Amino acid sequence: MESVAESLTSGKRKHGDTVDDFDDIDGAALFQDNGDNYTADINRRDSYPASSATSSSQQQQQQQQHQQISFQSRKDKANAAVQRSMPLAERGKSRPASLDDFIGQKELVGPGGILRALVLQDTVPSIILWGPCGVGKTTLARIIAHTTKAQFKEMGATTHGVADVSHRFTKSQQDIFLPFVERGTITLIGATTENPSFRVNSALLSRCRVLTLEKLSLEDGMDKMIQRAARIKWRDILDMACAEMTETELATLNSTFGQNDRTFDEWVDAKTEPGAIKWLIDLSDGDGRSAINTLEIGIQGLSTIILSDDSMYGNSQKEQEDQAEDRQPSGVLERLNAAKLTGEVVKMAFQKTHLQYDRQGDEHYNLISALHKSVRGGDADAALYWLGRMLVSGEEPLYIARRLIRMASEDIGMADSAALPLAVSTYQACQMIGMPECDVNLAHCVAYMAKAKKSVDVYYAYGQVKQTVSEEFAYPIPIHLRNAPTTLMKDLGYGDEYKYNPLYPEGTKVDQEYLPKGLKKRKFMGEAPVMTLGEDGEWRL
Repeated sequence: MESVAESLTSGKRKHGDTVDDFDDIDGAALFQDNGDNYTADINRRDSYPASSATSSSQQQQQQQQHQQISFQSRKDKANAAVQRSMPLAERGKSRPASLDDFIGQKELVGPGGILRALVLQDTVPSIILWGPCGVGKTTLARIIAHTTKAQFKEMGATTHGVADVSHRFTKSQQDIFLPFVERGTITLIGATTENPSFRVNSALLSRCRVLTLEKLSLEDGMDKMIQRAARIKWRDILDMACAEMTETELATLNSTFGQNDRTFDEWVDAKTEPGAIKWLIDLSDGDGRSAINTLEIGIQGLSTIILSDDSMYGNSQKEQEDQAEDRQPSGVLERLNAAKLTGEVVKMAFQKTHLQYDRQGDEHYNLISALHKSVRGGDADAALYWLGRMLVSGEEPLYIARRLIRMASEDIGMADSAALPLAVSTYQACQMIGMPECDVNLAHCVAYMAKAKKSVDVYYAYGQVKQTVSEEFAYPIPIHLRNAPTTLMKDLGYGDEYKYNPLYPEGTKVDQEYLPKGLKKRKFMGEAPVMTLGEDGEWRL
């Protein structure tokens, strides 16, 4: 295969005024005559000078050839520019084209995976792919369509009134699919980041199989996905750099690469440090699209340095003119060889961590659940971590403070009644000073509650009360407990025989019933049931 540098220089004029060879390349057609470079232009004949010894027919032939070359080079240059302008994560070569190349979700598409078997047998039912952003839901749908040779139609809510992202269309819009899915006229592949149980019409949900996709990780091969994308982006930068190099630099570059892609891939892999890939994986939070987009920003930032003119490096205007006159090395190759994607470049590209968070989505409830259960379990370190995840991602501090008030009574209860006023004070502190100052108030409360003694006696007792009220008869209030604000009520006996407790000596057990007769022996308040370890080693209530 022709090397990258060679493919970009194959359109250069050689032997004075004749064109020996020209390939269809990505980039402008570049000609050279007596040391001067010309960009092919069908509107400028002087950009392709003819020899004085050339005949009229030869000149006409050269002009026609020039016009054809110009048209090809402009077309290719435009195509290359369009490709480079597309987000790297959306470019065809960045996405896997088969199940074997797919990153992650091994339980579904790996050897023995249920979805892999259905795809290879061409018996894929209507499915809903549920998972976080950037885990390959859309890519997987396209692979399924390609592998099964199905006619694939992508639809979006803004353009078609319905959407392939299932939770974005309304229940009535979802109803459109019902008869077609039920008859098997279409196979629906829905993709959603939200819990289908809450977002998808129950009738449609019952006709589809929900497949859960997990976040990507290093173990899934996320590093390979990043390396594949890096090779594509570095090739873009290399193509642009070659257009700015001198012949000497291009020759040096050719000798560096050799004549095969393997050498080029090795060169690219060396320009992307392992530390950068690790940072991309960590900061993307399992989101492959986010990792690739950040990779693109990082490499694009390096390209600005590689392709910058010499003035950025302290050269005077006269020095630049002298270099242009003498055709001295441009310095592009030197800057290209020096450029590397490092962990620091990646962190700068991220600006801040892109933690996945949606105040109305599943992650919102998953994180507060993790915080609550860590407090309940007495793990202050874990509780503080989940608190940090929520606050750094932009969660409303008053929401967390409200939940802490609830935890104070639900999980700590009467074991440490000081937890409740502390939680209320924390809420007030968040109201008064707000973020970022109130983060330490929340951390104080979370750590205290995690370390406090726990009692769910009140929580359990009130749960029993709610169950009794909802399931049993509404027992009449005992007559002696009833209020008697009117004469009629007093005549009916309301409040009769009620014993006013403060009139009795302190500590006296007053013989008086407070529960309805039907619940006379019912005990709500008491110790909550405790798990015991059986002889078989299993814990049971």
